[in-house]
Amino acid sequence: MAPVCAIILFTACSTPKNVALFPEVSNGTTIAMAASKGIVLKANDKLSIVVNTKSAELNNALNMPVTNQIIGYNEVQSTNQSRATSGYTINPDGNIDFPLIGAVKAAGFTRSELASHLKNVLEEKSVAKDAVVTVEFLNVGFSVLGEVEEPGFYPFENDKTTLLQALGKAGDMTIYGNRNNVKVVRMNEGQQELYVIDMLDTQKLMQSPAYILQQNDVVYVEPNNYRKRQSTANANEVTTASFWLSALSVLATISVLIFK
Repeated sequence: MAPVCAIILFTACSTPKNVALFPEVSNGTTIAMAASKGIVLKANDKLSIVVNTKSAELNNALNMPVTNQIIGYNEVQSTNQSRATSGYTINPDGNIDFPLIGAVKAAGFTRSELASHLKNVLEEKSVAKDAVVTVEFLNVGFSVLGEVEEPGFYPFENDKTTLLQALGKAGDMTIYGNRNNVKVVRMNEGQQELYVIDMLDTQKLMQSPAYILQQNDVVYVEPNNYRKRQSTANANEVTTASFWLSALSVLATISVLIFK
């Protein structure tokens, strides 16, 4: 009886094979990722756009004044773009209203493409030559929910944030996350697209259209079966692992006393 209980206890404490990522990948393996331009700008995206020229006067005209709330003070200070960041929100038509230019198309471009487009428009309209245009995200990010250490909304720090990087931002999946069924919900032209990803299949993971995240993507890590059973533990304590471990420990002790 005692050896049987020991075997059961050992089995219960062993590490599951479906926890570690990249189980089939050997050293030096190369896997092609899904082709992606990165984040393509859409309506309602908010951007920081800074234009620098050789003329300080022109810089002040192109970079709108903004009002900043100084943290810790009741004072509000107005500054020009050289000291703060002005935001441009892409309207439903896909345009932004830019100083000295007017409506400029922004949707459909990446950040670098929009910077080049603005530079060209400034030159075509004889507003500025040799301008340096910098475009940054302001409200563009993704959400991570479910069985992760730190669920929440995270801003993008680069144009090609991968699903693995997103999970890393959220502190990684907990031991209770179902790695075979991670979902990415994406809004595309008014419709929701759902991608189901097996994190243990490295090739399918990296070739999924959802491997490179887009703005407002929601990553959801569902609980595994053990976690789901835990949710009913208070109602039925017989289903908990601790109950069975305690029961096996008692049986092992009794068997030792009987056969001693």
